[in-house]
This record gives sequence, structure tokens and C-alpha cells, in this order.
Amino acid sequence: MKKHIGIDLGTSTSGLAYLRADGNPEIVPNADGERLTPSVVYFDPHETIKLVGSAARDGGDADRTVFGIKRRMDDPNYVVEMDGEKWTPTEISAIILAKLKRDCSTILGDFEEVVITVPANFNELARKATINAARIAGLDVKRIVNEPTAAALYYAHAKQISGRVMVYDLGGGTLDVTILDIDPASNHFRILLSEGARHLGGDHFDEEILDLYAAQYREQKGGELYTNEAERRRALQSGESDKKMLSKLQQVHGTVGNRERGLARVELSRDLFEAAVRRLLTRTVMLVEQALDSLQMEANAIDHVVLVGGSTRMPVVRRLLQETFGFEPLSCGNVDECVALGAALFASQVSEVSEVCNHGYGTLALVDDPETGHETLQNSVVIRKNTPIPCSITETYATSEDNEMSIAVDITQGEDEDPRYVDVIGRITLDVPEGRPAGCKVKVTYSYDANQRVHARVTDEDSGISKEIQIEYKGEGVLSEEEVLEKVKQFRELKIE
Repeated sequence: MKKHIGIDLGTSTSGLAYLRADGNPEIVPNADGERLTPSVVYFDPHETIKLVGSAARDGGDADRTVFGIKRRMDDPNYVVEMDGEKWTPTEISAIILAKLKRDCSTILGDFEEVVITVPANFNELARKATINAARIAGLDVKRIVNEPTAAALYYAHAKQISGRVMVYDLGGGTLDVTILDIDPASNHFRILLSEGARHLGGDHFDEEILDLYAAQYREQKGGELYTNEAERRRALQSGESDKKMLSKLQQVHGTVGNRERGLARVELSRDLFEAAVRRLLTRTVMLVEQALDSLQMEANAIDHVVLVGGSTRMPVVRRLLQETFGFEPLSCGNVDECVALGAALFASQVSEVSEVCNHGYGTLALVDDPETGHETLQNSVVIRKNTPIPCSITETYATSEDNEMSIAVDITQGEDEDPRYVDVIGRITLDVPEGRPAGCKVKVTYSYDANQRVHARVTDEDSGISKEIQIEYKGEGVLSEEEVLEKVKQFRELKIE
């Protein structure tokens, strides 16, 4: 029988779920009996073992421990160097996925096909890196699906919600806000819009607590709470535990410290914590308002607001959303598991989902400026953000000089007209016949596939010369196709626990 498996590769924790024979998704625990696996990798200096999960997180040697690698998936130049060997974000993510695959295979049996979730605002590089991480781990990615979309599928399944829904997904490292329509009659999910903030999540709330504790410690002990990464990590974990307790209590007490100056008694009230994170909370509300404004929609047009991510357990988050929408947001209880559970439902293809693209793509072109009468270089958007996908859109441009023998088209990511505020992520160069006048037509076609991967084609209309590429990135933290295939072989022998 075919297995339908979904994986939530998260910033703080990762989870794997499968679809049971009765049609309900279920989380599969790891070898340690945990429903969710901390997304942490420890490189053992004495053995070739790579530890993943709670043992890695609590190992103590912070210099050999990698946290939050998901934040680096879109950085082409980021690598981790350990014992003279360099590890890309793709490889470290592959270690986490390999741990999930090996542990869960003991319960489910062998499997390869999976659906993996990513934040809605993950860019092209981060999506490709996620797919390659899965390949290296021995997994075949059937689809990449946005985390809020997967969560919406689970809510519709578990809570039978329908109508216009806003998914508020506040995870360990990112915030995603997605608005969609759910039609229960046709089991159709139509995504209207996705907005996101890449560096806004539970980890950032923990940093605020760390600052509060550091100030209390300094006042009591006359010195710093931490002077190295290991001490900082221990204090962060204490703050995270206390944050969770504040979801139930008005005030918590604890101890933090280091070997040099000893322990200090610290306290944290809910009011003090909420005041410290007010700036971050304001940003989340602004993103909600931005999503509504983009659709020219009032808050009363939303039928349900659903909560996703462990940080939504904070009472202040629920209170702010209730003030915004006039009704209490809906929680499924297991808010940090619903993405993986929804991914398993998505893998079964029991629902029809219409997604939108997460970024705008265009090209740099000379455009007449009506104010100056001169041509200026601008970003010409071909595919706009939140266009329904899959899609393929063509724009026609003209060469600007006589006797051009080479046409270079820069591929951009972003929707600002000013080239300074968009990223050039690729270039297609066409060699064309000489002796041609300016004004020859060039067609640029961008296609967005179901995994939100971008393909680009440039065609010289006169000569018929054409070239198509899939966006490729360069950098120390990016693996080539040949390197990915080599890593697949190497990982079969890698010791991961």
C-alpha cells in the first residue's frame, strides 16, 4: 500500500506524519519517543556520528552544534566548518531529514516519496536547497507545499472549517500570514495571498527574555550572564522554558548563571515579557493588516483565523488577533504539529489546492521616463507576487542598439521598479546575427511550477534563437547537481543518531 508522508522541516523542530488507513494523519515519533525532533545537529569530535535532536541540543559544546540552519537556506555563501570540512545548509538539513527517515522507517517501513513544507515566503534558492536536502537524505520530493497551506488542510480536516480563512503561522523563526478560500463541497482550497517575515518568530521572543535575564544577572552579580556561546545557549533554553510557562502562569521564577559568578535568581512576569516583545508583536499585526490591505479586504471579511506554530500559544498573540478580528482565533491544540499533519493530507491528494507564487520575477530593461524624456534602467515585472500557479507569462522587449550581437537578459526577484531594491538571480545570454538595427523584438517568458520553482526562456523573434534555463545559484553554500549526486552516495554511509 502506498504511503502518504508529510514532513515539516522547521527552524526549531521538525516532524513527520503519515496518513492512516482511516484517512486521518498521525505524527510518527522518533527513536527517542519524541513527536517532534529539535532541528539541531551536533558534530561529535571523537566519532563520525552526527547527533540530531534533543541529544544534539543538550550536548553542551555549542561550538560543535548547529541551530536554526533553516534561516540560512537562502544564503548562497554560508557554510559551517567543522574539523576542516565544510558543510552547506543543504547538507545539514539533509542530516535532519535523514534522522527522520531512518527513525520513522522502523515504524512505517521503507519509504521515499514525501511532501515537504517550507515557509510561504521561501525564495527560489531556499526551495531548491530544501529539495536537494531531501534528495541527499534518500527522499523523493513529490511536492513542496507552503506551511500555511498544509496547516489549512489539517484545520479543514480536523475542524471542518470553510469560507474565507486566515492562517496565522508564527513558528520558531518565521511568520507567515495566508488568506484562502475553502469550499467544502468541492474540497477546493484557493490561496488568495501569502505574506511573510523571514526573521520574526519564537526564537526572537526568546532573545528578548535573554536580555531581561542578562540585565537581572548583571544587577545581582555585577557581571555578564554569558561570555561564550555555550553559556548563552543554556540561558536561552531557560528563557524558552519560562516563556512556555507564562502561557499558563502570570509569573515565573528560575535560576540562570555560569561557573565564574554562580547562579542568580531571576523572575519574569507576563506583563514584563509582553512589554519587552511589544515591538515584535506590532510587526505581526502590521503583516496581518498588510495582507488584508493587499486584497482590499476588511477584517470582517474573514470567517476564521487559525493558529499555527508553537508561539501562538502565547496569550498575547490570541488577544491581539481577537482585538483585530472581533472573534477568538481557532486552535487545533497541536499547533506545532499541524503543518506536518497537513502535509500528509496533501500527499494523499484528497484536496484540490490552488497556490499563488511567493515572489515577483522580472527583468532589467530600459524604459522611457516621461518626466525626463530619457531612458532609465528599471525592473520590469513579468510575474507578480501572488499570481495563481502554475503559470507562464511572456513580455516582449526591444533591443536598444544597432548591431547588437549578444542579448543579455537579467532575471530579477522582487517587485520594486528600482533595480537597487531587487535581486538579480540569473542571466540568459543569446548570440544573435550581426548587422541588425535597434528595436528587434525579444520575448521573455517566465514559468512558475507547482513547487514554486522558476524557469526562464528568452527568444529572439527575428532569428528564432531561443534559450531556456532553470535558475541556478553560485556560492560556497550552494551545491551543484554533480555535488548533490555525490552527497547522495556519501550519506548512505553517514552515521546519524
